[in-house]
Amino acid sequence: MATRRATSSGPVVAGPWPAASTGSTAPAAPPPAAPRADAEHAVPVATHVVGRPRLHAQLDRAVADAAMTLVVGPAGWGKTLLVSSWLAAGAGGREAAWVTLGAGHDEPRAFWAALARAVGSAAGPATAAALRGLDGRLGGGADPDELPGAFAHALRQAERPVVLVLDDLHEVSSPAVHRGLQSLVERPVPSLALVATTRHDPPWPRTRLLMAGLVAEVRPDDLAFRDDEASALFAQLGVAAQGEHVREMVARTGGWAAGMRLAALDLATRPDVDAAVAAFSGDAHSVSGYLLDEVLGRQPPELVAFLERISVVDLVCADLADAITGGGDGEARLAELSAAHLFVQALDHPGRWYRLHRLVLDVLRARPASRRDRRERHRRAADWFRHRGMPLEALRSAVQGELWALAAEVVAAHLAALVLRGSADGVIRVLGDIPEPVLLERPELATALAGARVALGDTTQVPALLAAARRGAGALGERRRQRLEVHHALIEAAHARARGDLDAVALAYRPVTLDVAALDRYGVLDAAIVPAVVLANLGTAELWTGDLAAADGHLRETADGAGPATLPRVNAAAHLALLSCERGELDAAEQRARAVIGTAEEAGWARMPQVATAYLAMARVAIDRGEPGAAERWLSLLAEVEEVAPEPQVQLARALTLADRQDAAGHTEDALARLRSADTRAGSWTPPRPLAEQWRLGEADLLARSGNPDAARAVAGRLGTPRTDGGRVAAARLLGHLGDDGVEEALGDTAASALPRVRTGAGVVAALAAERAGAPERAAALLEDALLTAAPHALRRPFLAEPALADVLRRRVDRGSGAVGFAVDLLERLTGTPADHGAPRPPLAEPLTEREATMLRYLASTLSNPEIAAELYVSVNTVKSHQRAVYRKLGASGRREAVRRARALGLL
Repeated sequence: MATRRATSSGPVVAGPWPAASTGSTAPAAPPPAAPRADAEHAVPVATHVVGRPRLHAQLDRAVADAAMTLVVGPAGWGKTLLVSSWLAAGAGGREAAWVTLGAGHDEPRAFWAALARAVGSAAGPATAAALRGLDGRLGGGADPDELPGAFAHALRQAERPVVLVLDDLHEVSSPAVHRGLQSLVERPVPSLALVATTRHDPPWPRTRLLMAGLVAEVRPDDLAFRDDEASALFAQLGVAAQGEHVREMVARTGGWAAGMRLAALDLATRPDVDAAVAAFSGDAHSVSGYLLDEVLGRQPPELVAFLERISVVDLVCADLADAITGGGDGEARLAELSAAHLFVQALDHPGRWYRLHRLVLDVLRARPASRRDRRERHRRAADWFRHRGMPLEALRSAVQGELWALAAEVVAAHLAALVLRGSADGVIRVLGDIPEPVLLERPELATALAGARVALGDTTQVPALLAAARRGAGALGERRRQRLEVHHALIEAAHARARGDLDAVALAYRPVTLDVAALDRYGVLDAAIVPAVVLANLGTAELWTGDLAAADGHLRETADGAGPATLPRVNAAAHLALLSCERGELDAAEQRARAVIGTAEEAGWARMPQVATAYLAMARVAIDRGEPGAAERWLSLLAEVEEVAPEPQVQLARALTLADRQDAAGHTEDALARLRSADTRAGSWTPPRPLAEQWRLGEADLLARSGNPDAARAVAGRLGTPRTDGGRVAAARLLGHLGDDGVEEALGDTAASALPRVRTGAGVVAALAAERAGAPERAAALLEDALLTAAPHALRRPFLAEPALADVLRRRVDRGSGAVGFAVDLLERLTGTPADHGAPRPPLAEPLTEREATMLRYLASTLSNPEIAAELYVSVNTVKSHQRAVYRKLGASGRREAVRRARALGLL
């Protein structure tokens, strides 16, 4: 990716200034001295060029649309190489001319003479002749402000379009030259397109010219190498870099072209590419030398000193810069550096923030400085961040400055808010820079690392970190010790949940006060988040252990709270979704789960353990609705969470759901193998009773249906008498499949349950038992209650799990049902054939109104809702309201299903 100056043929006119005759007897004064024409007008010839078609296309568009295209960026960003390679590729069909600018072009006559020489023969003979008429003006005492107009007038006779490149425009500082160029831009010549490379913006009204479409730009963000371009560069230089190596080097260099090339050359000499990538930084000899010579070495000492002082932070604003330096010129300095593109990039953050380039930071931070001065600058930065609600940044500055006491106070005050608002991984990364002996001897730092890890579902060294913190807690003052005890209780509860010890969750929370005022006195900032996490985790434990009423209260108190999303709120809402699913309220479960997943994706929390039960709820809803294939996506997402944050109860629930999906697909043996493999994963862990009953009774039922009644009875016998309503229904179902007596006794009063899942399951089991006992009327009555309970929720799985139910269901449909649409759908699914449309069908329990019948006919068409609304002269909301009524009366979950059921009932 090197360049050399062409001194012979090329796409540019290069040659001496043409001889001119002014018609005067006095000899004309020679034009001002200018750089040698051959070097001045030579187009750099690119060698080892990496193709960058996206930038060539950007230049094509810019030159076609604007009078001037500015290619702006600091040293080494590949500006000259880009433009020269674009010319070599054809420059959009224009003739090309080139001027390399230098200090000698600061005089207006020298500048315009250089431009005239470059354009002369490129634009054709007529233009060359017209430019020769400028010779007297350039050599005499003409007003410099007249030269741009004369230049433009000469070019209006050009026979062909020309692109004129002004390389290194930053070398020209003359106000007269820039006034002339600006006038040429504001009054463009149709045949002339200007392209300038520059290290900083010219002194023109940039915003106005951009908005007028007179100027287009290619800036550092555009020039930065993308991953694919960096891969091509590395391959060209023979560096065997893998994808992750390339991505890391692009991130470290910010895509800076010179930095990428220096990095590639450095890696090419290293036998261990992994180690070389990990060690690469701005203080590498080749990189630091380039930056010192080409960037920092060319700046005023006071500007470099300013950069060095603020280099303790990665992002800086004017107020923070002033706090670090003790000065008052931060705003002006940063604006100057940004406008000059000196590796300081203005960001769109509120408050006008700037980012310092990573490699420049490496060089500045490697320069000699006293430890006291460096620590003082970090202390000032940490204090600034701390008092502006940026605790993670304050912690980072304190750790980088080795200000251990300050770091401990910052993280202790903000720990709950940091980890529960999604910054746990950031806390872990920052604390990872603290030497282990220092971390373990400071209780608050050790506690913070334990808390951040457990928030992510990682229990690595958590007990050891808490033990170290307790050993040092005695040296703390009363207020700090009380705060530490609150944090330890929160961490112990989270650890108990992570290892599946759900009874220990409530025990761990006993010493924690939920009084926000008391927590404030302990120095816990954002203290309201503590009650939220306590209630959310109590509700979580209660859900898994089967206390659904208590779980509902605790989870709702957190999930329905006001304010921005937090991990406790996401956790509570996800478990509420699972609770609704457990009850059999599938619509509520799906609505909650989708809201949680949307929030998590927006916040970047999609793989956090707090979201896992939302995926589980979505999978179970799909299976319960008779759509097991739709569960695959959610189970896969759940598996991804388990890989990083496994909770035993969630792992077992996923195994049970997978087994149910396989059973629903007719793969009984695979389902049985899935449940048996859960034994290996559970190890010595004892699952909560509801999960244990679902697990063992499910396994026993699969064994019974697979022709192993003795093994089924043995598995159920080891479990003992069920203690939950769900377990009682499963046990009664098993008795029915085994052909044993006692089904009704096993069901107890579950048929009167307020939970749709329990009541539906009990009704189906009881109906089959009555059918086997020769009581078809009772069977039909029991089935009708189950249908009426399940239909509003589209809860199909309890029916579809019983193929023997088809005959009872067919009689029920023939005799009429209050949920006839739902019943017809179940019958079709069970038998695998459409219902007999020719047979007479009973009317709906709640007939369609005339308007609803009209809506049903439109639903059978291909019209969209807005089109139906237009046909009926009603609003779209009215259409949706009638649709919902039709779906409810037909027991359908959507448009296609409603039409199918209506046809089965003879309504269409």
